[in-house]
Order: sequence, then structure tokens, then C-alpha cells
Amino acid sequence: MQRFDVAVVGGGPAGSACAIKCAEMGFKTALLEKLTGNSSKACGGVTPTVTGHLLEVGLGLSMPKSVLSVPERLGLFYVPPSGKGNGGLMRNYELLNLRRVAFDEWLRNETKARSVHLLYGSEFIGIKLGKQNALKARVGGNLETIESTYVVGADGASSRVRSCLFPGQRFRTLSVVQEFWHAESDLGDNFYVILNSRIVPTYGYVIPKDGGFLVGFGFERGTVNPLSCMDGLLRLLREEFSFRPVSMVRREVAAIPFAIPPAGLGSVVLVGDAGGFCNPFSGEGIRFAIESGLAAAESIKTSEEEGSGLLPVYGSRVDGLRDFLLRMHAFVRNLDDGKREGFVKEELTRVNVFGL
Repeated sequence: MQRFDVAVVGGGPAGSACAIKCAEMGFKTALLEKLTGNSSKACGGVTPTVTGHLLEVGLGLSMPKSVLSVPERLGLFYVPPSGKGNGGLMRNYELLNLRRVAFDEWLRNETKARSVHLLYGSEFIGIKLGKQNALKARVGGNLETIESTYVVGADGASSRVRSCLFPGQRFRTLSVVQEFWHAESDLGDNFYVILNSRIVPTYGYVIPKDGGFLVGFGFERGTVNPLSCMDGLLRLLREEFSFRPVSMVRREVAAIPFAIPPAGLGSVVLVGDAGGFCNPFSGEGIRFAIESGLAAAESIKTSEEEGSGLLPVYGSRVDGLRDFLLRMHAFVRNLDDGKREGFVKEELTRVNVFGL
């Protein structure tokens, strides 16, 4: 049986950030990652520039160029229901364009450099809560028990850790379909957000990336025909941006959270997609993953120092994030094309003085 101070389940940005911070603060930390190599979920890989600042300030890390796509930075271009002519670029706004697989693997490698016990090929099975939490996991094909004082669930929108904490409760998710195309077009170096419910029920997007284009959209399963939505989105791109497809390289499907679950239970907390930390309007979650992962690590330290319960400390640290996301959920639920039109008009007159 292996014993740790902190066991983090899930090696995405939230889990890696949390594990690095915990190890830096002197906690014996394990990171359980079910994958065995350079793989990660389907993701646009676009995140605000503040994400780089969070990594630098919170972890002392600077992103290497190898984790950035070409182009490395993008503008933000909104296309409202009335079309490109009434849309445009946000002023003074930049986004980072990540290679998500490389980004995730870089962070996991940083965990090893900080003496985190990185357990690749570890499938979390269940947990028995207690003063020492007992995790059951299949590690390298062998069933093992891992004891840990604190547990951080960072295992995605369909979190098994969360299911163990709240059995029988289901939390809404949004499906995301994206296709990578080689194409000719008039598209510039921007993250294009398509807001038109006649074509896509939530949002569509186009991202120039490493010589091609990611084209995708979000939808709730069972509400639309995703192939018809993709056809409509490609048609809009042909009409508005002279998008001329040459060949589709791949199609990917993923799930992101579309609800805010409880923050955790006892000495187990949820971060990243497992904790619902994802913007329901845009699908962006990398920044929130890192913020919540750092908040969990700092809460563990405070809990140890003060002898207080982990969950109240963590809850207070992420209250601001959760409040923002709850407001975004309310905004998205009440959104129609008229409000989408008004939103774009208002955003295009706003100046982002921080460039975040």
C-alpha cells in the first residue's frame, strides 16, 4: 500500500497545477493519470493570456514555445446572428493558441521535476472516505490501494471521483464536436466565435492552428443533429469567409461541464472540469482549471496549518470563480439571437484595458 499526503486524480492542467504546487509546499504528492503517453481530450486549446501569468506567478513556470501553435496569439472575432458585417474584433484582446497535447505533457513533466509521484496508466476505481482516504486504482494492470490524507478530483467532466462522492447525482454536460481541416480561406489570426442559433445551438468556433483550421461547436446531447450543425457551420464559413475545404484530417468529440456541482466532500475537493470550472458561453476551461488547481493546493496548506476542514477553506477560495460561472450559466440559459446580437454589439465597443 502506498501512502501520500495528497493524491490528485487526473493529469490535465488542473491536476498537474495542483500536484506541482502541493509538492512545492512539501506534501508527498501522487498524480494518477489514466493515459500512458501524449494523449489528451479534444480541445480548441485557446485560453486568455492571463493563463500564462497564472503559471508564472503560481508555479514559477514559463510556457515553452513548443506548446504554442502557429499562430501563437489570436485576436477574438465575434460573428453575431446577423453575420460578419455586424461582427468584428475585440479591441486590445489577445488569446494564447496552445497545442493542447504538448501543453498537458509539458505540465506533467514538470510534476516529475518537482518530485511528484506520477503514476501513468492509473485508472481510479473508487474511494473510501476517512481520516486517511483509501483510493482503489488499477495501476499498470494491478489493483492497488493508495492512502492519502487529501484527495483532489481532477478527472474531467464525467468525473468518477465526483460520482463516488455524490452517487446517483447526474450533472449536465455539453458535447463538443470539432474537425481539423486543411482549407483555403479569408480567415485571419483570430479565434472566431459564431453566435447563431439557426446554425449551432450554443456557440461555434474556428481556430487557425498549425497550417489548418479547427472548426467546432457545442451542443447538449439529444437536442440537435451534430452532422447537420457542422454542415451549417461550414456553409456559413464558405459564405462569410470564403472557406474552401480541401481535406478533413480528423473529427473529435469531447464533453465539458454544463453545471456547477458541489465543491467536494470532507477532505476531497473537485477542480477543473470535475468541479464545473468551465465557461459555458465559450467552453474555455484551461484558465479556470489552473486557478482551481492552485486554489486546492493552497487550501490544503491552510487546512494543515490551521487544523481546519479542507472543504470550507477551498470553498471560500473558489467562491469568486463559482459566482462568475453561475452568472454565466444564467446568462447562457436566457440567451436568444436578439440577446446574442446585443451582446456582440456591446462587446465590440468595450476596451479591454488589461489585455487578458
